[in-house]
Amino acid sequence: MTFRQFALSQMKGNRHRYSAFFFSSVFAVMIFFVYAAFLLHPEVRSGRIWGGQMILIAMIACEIIIAIFAFFFVLYSCSAFLKSRQKEFGLLKLFGFTNSQIRRIVIYENLAIALLSMGTGIGLGLLFNRLFYMLISDMLQMEQPLRFYIPTMAALLTAGGYLVIFLLITLISMRHATRLEISELMVASRKPKPFPRFSLWLVLLSALCLGTGYTLAYQVSASTILLWMLPVIGLVVLGTHYLFTQSSVALLTGLQANKAVYYRSTHLILISQLAYKLKDNARILATVSVLCAVILTASGALNTLLYGMKGQLMERHPQTIGFHETGVDAHTIADPEDIRRILQEDGVQLEYEIKLIGLPLEGPIPEMQRTVKAMAISVSDYNALAARLPHMKPLEADYGHAWFFYPYFEMKKQFVQPGQVLDFQVNGASLQLTMNGQKYGEIAKTPFLFVLNDRQYAELASTVPDELKPVAYGFELKNWEEAGPSVERIAQLVPSGKAFSLNARTADYLSFKQVGSLSFFIGMFISVLFFVASGSLIFFKLFTEVDEDRTQLQALRRIGLTHGEINRIVSWQIATLFYLPCVVGAVHTAFAMKALSNLFRAEVWLYGGVVLLVYLVLQTGYFWLAKQSYFKKVVQPL
Repeated sequence: MTFRQFALSQMKGNRHRYSAFFFSSVFAVMIFFVYAAFLLHPEVRSGRIWGGQMILIAMIACEIIIAIFAFFFVLYSCSAFLKSRQKEFGLLKLFGFTNSQIRRIVIYENLAIALLSMGTGIGLGLLFNRLFYMLISDMLQMEQPLRFYIPTMAALLTAGGYLVIFLLITLISMRHATRLEISELMVASRKPKPFPRFSLWLVLLSALCLGTGYTLAYQVSASTILLWMLPVIGLVVLGTHYLFTQSSVALLTGLQANKAVYYRSTHLILISQLAYKLKDNARILATVSVLCAVILTASGALNTLLYGMKGQLMERHPQTIGFHETGVDAHTIADPEDIRRILQEDGVQLEYEIKLIGLPLEGPIPEMQRTVKAMAISVSDYNALAARLPHMKPLEADYGHAWFFYPYFEMKKQFVQPGQVLDFQVNGASLQLTMNGQKYGEIAKTPFLFVLNDRQYAELASTVPDELKPVAYGFELKNWEEAGPSVERIAQLVPSGKAFSLNARTADYLSFKQVGSLSFFIGMFISVLFFVASGSLIFFKLFTEVDEDRTQLQALRRIGLTHGEINRIVSWQIATLFYLPCVVGAVHTAFAMKALSNLFRAEVWLYGGVVLLVYLVLQTGYFWLAKQSYFKKVVQPL
């Protein structure tokens, strides 16, 4: 038997250990390949796609993330493989194998896995490449989808890159397998483990880090996000590490001290074994918890960006088409009759139309440190229009009082205070107003807005000629998301010097939809990759200890435990390894989503909850797969 044949037979014998690593590697190779194929597509490189430079940068960033992730994933997997096979290497040395021969066997094994992973991943990438191009083309609103082509350079780049990663990591990690003596390798798995210990100070440090990180995340705002983001991430990651390495042991030690719990049924065995399992797998569980939080937060954020931001877009643009001008019937920007004609020609239904006539108001606002030119309207006109807008509430205004509306939700700065008296001019006449307070948002496309008492507004309106009155026009369309071509025709009516005077929700929505959909699509691929890898880490770690676990379970059977009791113990252990990181990651995500809600002012909890539910369903599938495989390999032979 040659070394290559011996290596292949070793792989067949350890296929249950290789399976999770193999499939995760295949998925990573496939994602890297389809992204590389997109980046190297002739039509992409020629600049045909909308926002091409930005999209290319995003894709390149994803390629780098996948490559870095693949390096560390393969590094851990190879190191864990070799560590779990120390007794096997000891036997080979006992039979006369030299260190160089063992290295050759390891290189052959990892080279075979690398070639199989790359071949399968690139093959699947070619199979789904056409579908990938169709999805990308649809999200970018391209008239013609990207044509299919054979991405030879992408395949070479993927194969070469991953081959270098596999070989480099093999050379790094296999040193551990050959530097130990035979006696050390043979007894490595039989060395007695001391009962896990913990440090009270590190337990307190874990609580302090997580508590501080959660508090900062809960209070984060648009002005503090850049300052607090990195400290929050660092605190949560550090706190998660000590949560699993120290706090989990402290909790189980506390349960051992509780005799009512510890000596009930099989709890004695379950708690004792869990203490060892959690301590041995603490770093993996902490890593999976962080990956889980990244997956859930990224997916929730992308869902919010894709669906929740639509509500904010409607707040920024209260009507699909809006503009304001000076003069009741001036029509210097667009004639409403022309707009109605175009909409009728295109078969676009008009939900409602507004013509909001106001008064020119000018005066200093001390907090803004400048003189503002604003529009004043009556409270009745405001309430009539606010009834159509869900984000606006009805108001009341006494004679001599007014409400100030600041149009930008993002800047929650108070420019006027309740009771503050401001001096203005209306068509050259002085006007003093007492502020009721400040509101945010728009009811139409207007400059700064003041809402006055009806009687006072009528008195002032009689002193201002129609040609000086500001007028806001608005047209809300049914199915406005699909009215882009009609809005473009309307925009062509606007004189070139006033092109920016027309505000259209559809243009912003199209740009947002293209970028948001692509971000969502890319993010979902990365999230699925992280999910598969996090599950594979647990799956793989579970199967690196099967021989030791089988020996322990055989001892339990000899002392009288039934199959049913062993099944319950093993099920609880596997469930803890799979679901505990989910629970910790979900708690991390809850505070991250609170931070997102502060930033986006959107209902993020619904989207985050949906993502969490999907994640739990997928994790449950992974759990049952791992449980059935583990039972077949460990429990059933007892």
